[in-house]
Amino acid sequence: MTNKRQMKRFGGLLLAAAVTLSACSKSYLDINTDPNNPTNASTDLVLSNALKTTAAPQVSTYAVFSEWMNYWAPSGSYAINSSDGASYKQTTDFADNNGLWTSAYRNLEDYDYVEKTATASNQYFYIAAAKTMKAYRFQQLVDMFNNVPYSEALAGTNKISPKYDNGKDIYEALSTSLGDAVTMFQRPDAIGSATQDILFAGNKSTWAKFANSLRLRLLMRQTEISGRSAYIQSEINKILANGAGFLTTDAGVNPGYANSSGQQNPFYGFAYSLTGGYTQDFWRANKFIITFSQAHNDPRYTRWYAPIKDGSYVGNVVGSTTNAAGNLSSTFGPGVLKSVSQPAIIFSAAESYFLQAEAILRGFIAGSDLATFNSGVQASFTYLGAGSAAAYTSQADKETNYSASSSFNEKLNTIMRQKYLAMQDVTPFEAWADYRRLSHLGLPFTASIPVSQSPLRDGDAIPTRILYPTSEYQTNLANVTAQGTIDHHSSKVFWMP
Repeated sequence: MTNKRQMKRFGGLLLAAAVTLSACSKSYLDINTDPNNPTNASTDLVLSNALKTTAAPQVSTYAVFSEWMNYWAPSGSYAINSSDGASYKQTTDFADNNGLWTSAYRNLEDYDYVEKTATASNQYFYIAAAKTMKAYRFQQLVDMFNNVPYSEALAGTNKISPKYDNGKDIYEALSTSLGDAVTMFQRPDAIGSATQDILFAGNKSTWAKFANSLRLRLLMRQTEISGRSAYIQSEINKILANGAGFLTTDAGVNPGYANSSGQQNPFYGFAYSLTGGYTQDFWRANKFIITFSQAHNDPRYTRWYAPIKDGSYVGNVVGSTTNAAGNLSSTFGPGVLKSVSQPAIIFSAAESYFLQAEAILRGFIAGSDLATFNSGVQASFTYLGAGSAAAYTSQADKETNYSASSSFNEKLNTIMRQKYLAMQDVTPFEAWADYRRLSHLGLPFTASIPVSQSPLRDGDAIPTRILYPTSEYQTNLANVTAQGTIDHHSSKVFWMP
């Protein structure tokens, strides 16, 4: 019976995909299709397919961020080259080759279809869900590229060359939109499908918590900008006033992942074949994480990674020419590869707690930063199946024990270190964002992350942003060139100090 339900759900998603990809998924990316006249598709099915599409790249496709953050390192079985992530080199093909631009906008077009269709029929749950997920995806685009098409991006053939909006303006619009989404979720007539909502099973209360948590992420991203505190406080006050709260559980997409072709959890399928054989030979454990974890009595490395045949844990170094080959280095472990049917996490409970802990530390929210921090660490341990975090967080170590820290920067470092560790194999993109936001402070969290050892490296620091893609220079030349000369080592996203 379970398999039949899973097949039925995937069948619905495939139907939605067929309709939306043919009808409303190209806008200015393909002038031969008119998304202003889409074939009708039900909002619940389109939302399901869009959520599945959003979840797919968060770990496996975003491997370059796991490499830059020293979560993963290539196996020594492969020769380093000037085009891989370890070199830090980028051309305008980088974004397209890594699915960072076009796939995001096509995913956004599906959410936009849901919002517009639901608006026409007063389906408040689906309007709110679409607004929330559009905020999720647009934030990622801003965080990678800074200024991007926003206000005209989803206008179809009415705007085949959309203007670029300022990243800061987009962030402010997203914060407002998320507030509107929560208001809609709280309506008594906001009703969603428990079966087709593959994120929260139609639970609008949890959706509202997710929207609040995402809004808090937007706001905390801006904490290092001079003169921004009053705006951040004002927006956080709006979050607190709506009373919905923040996530206390993982936001995990699951359309009915199963051990069938095209139905595996995306991360699990990244590592295992349908017959159960481990096939991920390129990406291996990173030496930095193993060494750091062992030095600070952190048992989670045995959940992130698996031992080699002799029972030891062996990691490689990003860019090294002497990395261990094949089965001589550790693979992904049982805490992150739980089963083929595991949910694909797009926002973790751990991140929610760490965002709140930082907001409390900075004085934006009342409460106990210590207790909230400890909840974040425990949420990470729980997700990985690592047991209780009490012994870990109570040891006399400022990297693990928040109460042992004294100064503001020491406390901030402890929060960010543990958030960095919790994002491994969950949402590595967030670690890269925090790294760029806080590197100027010289915290141990950022200072300790090694740079690539590749002899082909084109700079001495981890990239600050992604270059605009070739596709933009081919189809939207005037607007993309108006952004000026972009350098992936020195150009910044607006929230970087």
